[in-house]
Amino acid sequence: MKATRIPVWLMTGYLGSGKTTLLRSWLRDAALQDAALIVNEIGEVGLDDSLLGQAVDSASLISSACICCTGLPGLQEALSDLWWDRLHRRRPTYSSVVIESTGLADPRPVVAAFDTVPLLRERYQLAGVFTAVSAVAGLDLIEAHPEAVAQVGAADALIVTKCDRADGAAVERALHSLNPRAAIALSRNASLDWRSALAMVTAQPHTPTPRWLAHMPPDHGTSAHFVPLDAPLTLAALHTQVDALQGGSLLRLKGVIRLDDGALREVQWSMGDLGIAVLPFTGHAPKLGLTCIRQDSAQVASATRGLFVV
Repeated sequence: MKATRIPVWLMTGYLGSGKTTLLRSWLRDAALQDAALIVNEIGEVGLDDSLLGQAVDSASLISSACICCTGLPGLQEALSDLWWDRLHRRRPTYSSVVIESTGLADPRPVVAAFDTVPLLRERYQLAGVFTAVSAVAGLDLIEAHPEAVAQVGAADALIVTKCDRADGAAVERALHSLNPRAAIALSRNASLDWRSALAMVTAQPHTPTPRWLAHMPPDHGTSAHFVPLDAPLTLAALHTQVDALQGGSLLRLKGVIRLDDGALREVQWSMGDLGIAVLPFTGHAPKLGLTCIRQDSAQVASATRGLFVV
């Protein structure tokens, strides 16, 4: 009898789309308590694995490489190691795998790997692709970045996030125009629970990416730089530091710092945000500092103009 393949859920979405916040909520659901988690991040210091690791026993981090290109072998190795560790009882059994891609990942090579890599094809099944899209960042971000368009096009379920801070109706209409086969839901403060998200892809089984998207070449046009901040900071000093780092080319800023009262704080900022979010941080802290992801000056911002019918 042929062994049942292990379902894999891929979570994608551009930088600052809110996918980690959604996943952190989903992983608390009893149905995902024994899930294996693979986290992909750009930059030398990861944060998302620390945040998501609070909801599961362990998180495997693939850092400093995008899993759609140079990091794809790392993803294949991680899935292979999970399988053999499970078989030889070197780790607890898991009934599913959740992969969070970096915000710069084009998911198409990842999707293709489950059809072309023998072990992945035989032992795993890509059960669904979720893509988070920020209502705050709006349509301009999607239009300006080919990766964001590819993420939308590859999705089985599209989730418009941060609708508590911006109207998601226009984004929802544009997403339906770009990917009419995907189910769409609106989420406020990560309000979309795992059962509802699962129902979206159960009703809409994974299907191949539309052919026209398959011809869009990846062009990240970004760079990541980590700024170490070992010394405790006052809130005023933190804001001064962030102001010095921000500029027209900054796409994303995140990390963990220590305030002068000794408390660890998670710092987050993405396009469309009016200011930085400074939140309590618990768990195992990564190296203290901020990762800045910037758009390279050579990036062509108008690569996908004219794709939307709103």
